[in-house]
Amino acid sequence: MSLTVENILRGTGLGPMQSVGQMQVIPLTGDDDATYAPPELEVGTHGYGSVLLRNTHDKPTIVPYGAGWVVKQAAQDHAIASSAFVEPGAERIVGNAMCIQQTQPGLIKRAKHALTILPARLRAKALAIRNVDQYSKLWEHITAFNKELGIESAANLVTFLTQFQKQLDEFVAEFELVPRQIGAIVLVSGEVVGIERAPSAAYFAATWEPLVRVCYGSLAVASKRSDPPRTRLPFLALAKGLDALRAALEDLRVREDQLTREIVDFARSLRMKRADQADDTLGDAQLWTVAGSTLGGQVVTRGDAVSYASLVLA
Repeated sequence: MSLTVENILRGTGLGPMQSVGQMQVIPLTGDDDATYAPPELEVGTHGYGSVLLRNTHDKPTIVPYGAGWVVKQAAQDHAIASSAFVEPGAERIVGNAMCIQQTQPGLIKRAKHALTILPARLRAKALAIRNVDQYSKLWEHITAFNKELGIESAANLVTFLTQFQKQLDEFVAEFELVPRQIGAIVLVSGEVVGIERAPSAAYFAATWEPLVRVCYGSLAVASKRSDPPRTRLPFLALAKGLDALRAALEDLRVREDQLTREIVDFARSLRMKRADQADDTLGDAQLWTVAGSTLGGQVVTRGDAVSYASLVLA
């Protein structure tokens, strides 16, 4: 069965495009679906390759696929490959998880650790091997990811996070959430590399920093381009004076609005093939893995409506 991005974006509006270096974000706005709580969880490791999640909210939550926890404890950092539902006030052990810090032994003590989300390309690799029961299954991909960025180390994601901390922090500081924002279309070097839709503004706010900082920030850091992307329009002031500046700013706004609509229209036409079986269910909600020619990821549907979607560069 297929699913279009048109289905995913149904009911959303658009905010003004924001640009920082090679990365650009088109905010998606909309009404809250109060069904799900933000993924603010107590997390620990139950063993290597096994993560324990506890939802302290009075509503169920959806844990993003590629969610990870990089801790300051003497413990091996972990991530999960597939999204998962966690019922209100419940604990859930997620098997088939991944160690993302090869050389550090030890288990994570349960606490509310800060959420991270794997770099986009590692997220895609992890999703493809989500059913493999091997805690070291992402190590070769982390090693290759680090080497592409000039990092000679073991399969430790924390090495990347440390080496590029300044650049990644700047993405968080320079991109701003807009009122009622429940998602985003993300571009790097002028190409659509991600589409995010959350159930609510509170949910999106809880996941936006790890998404923009690590998931998509990693693509911007890895970009080899130094010139502005084609989707970053120049400011054209053809004369001096305040009136000329106002006219140039209005012209830029009009051109950016038109470009934004063109990008969104392109994104809406993208088609995904849905897996034959759901990865997880909770009541009438189903979690599906989807893949297209350029983007892939997971979505949560309730009937024909999409409650959650996270698609990244495949």
